[in-house]
Parts: sequence; structure tokens; C-alpha cells
Amino acid sequence: MKKNAIVTIDETTARVTKAFQKQARIFGTEEYKTWKAYRQDFPKAQMVTKTIKKNSNKRTYRNLTYVNMELFISVNKPELLDKFESEKKSAKAQENPYRAVLAWFLEQFPNYDDYKKFFEDKDKTAATPAEGSTAAEEEAPAENVEFDKAS
Repeated sequence: MKKNAIVTIDETTARVTKAFQKQARIFGTEEYKTWKAYRQDFPKAQMVTKTIKKNSNKRTYRNLTYVNMELFISVNKPELLDKFESEKKSAKAQENPYRAVLAWFLEQFPNYDDYKKFFEDKDKTAATPAEGSTAAEEEAPAENVEFDKAS
């Protein structure tokens, strides 16, 4: 589909891109004029954007950083911490060290739902700031004191 094309599905539905839909709402744009001309031929036409199907069962490893892997191991199987450190050191020789460590981690903990739930719970607790501090203080501690002097 072209960037600014209208694909006719039937007399009441026309598929357009999100960019076209956004621009067609602005008076005087090329998209507005194109949509106006299209509506002369099909007066009851409605714009519909194409939606992408998302796989809800897709396995994502968004939270599986070295730090989070170490935290998960220390909670669930602390005896594997030494092995984890040795895997990280030996993986440095690999082309993609993270993938090698991730493969080892997934081999040790094959149940995806366990660590997915663990990291979701961790995100929820990390989202609430500590008592007496703001969320901005939690995310970015003060580093440049010289900035205050200059102002």
C-alpha cells in the first residue's frame, strides 16, 4: 500500500494508513482533498486503519538482564550463583555473550511463567517510589552540583 493511498474494501469501508487518517483530518492538506473526493464517490465511507495481529503468547526476554537473572537465581536457586558468574566469564569469548548466558539461564529455568511472573511483580514494586521520595529522585539521582552554582 502506498503511503497516501485509499484501498476500497466495500462501499462503506476504506482502508488507509494511520498517517493518511491523521492528515485527512487537517483542512487543506492533500490527504483531506483526496478523502473529500473519495467521499463524493462513496458518501457513507468510513476510514479504517489496518491493525497488526499481536501474538499474546510470544516469549519476550525484556527483563532478563544480567542483574535480574542474578536476582532471580539468588531467590530461587542460590547454589547456581557461582555457576552463573562462571558462565558470564566464559561467554565473553562468544560472538554474542548475552545470548550464551541467556541460553544457559533458560536451560536452568525452563518454566517461562515463573520468571515472567517474578519480573512482573518486581516491576510493580519498583514502580512505587520509596516513602519520602519522588519518582524522579528514584530514577535519576543528583549528579551535577555545578549546574546549581551556574544558575
